[in-house]
Amino acid sequence: LKLAATLDKDVVLAEGYKQFPTNRKYMAKMGDWRDDKDQEIPLDGIGGVNIVVKADVHRSGINFPCYAFENQAETEGFAKMAKRAGYGVYGLPNYVVWHIDTDEKPGNA
Repeated sequence: LKLAATLDKDVVLAEGYKQFPTNRKYMAKMGDWRDDKDQEIPLDGIGGVNIVVKADVHRSGINFPCYAFENQAETEGFAKMAKRAGYGVYGLPNYVVWHIDTDEKPGNA
């Protein structure tokens, strides 16, 4: 958030660029698959692997912007847009969604 405050409104922050160190914490690395899978944590942004959205959020006009919205676009922009409209954005850090780069855990095979 501090970094975004220093940028022009048309700059889109994306992970992996050395000139824009976001220092983000990744929810996927925070949880423990053995803990309560229903535990929720508030999020500033989201990724696109698994998103569950209430239909009313889309009906209210919230979308996945292909343009800079609060220095974010697409899924991250969606979260920013939803939060600005007063919706909550939450994640389930202990809920495992298998993806190509998901770390294997003992007992999951």
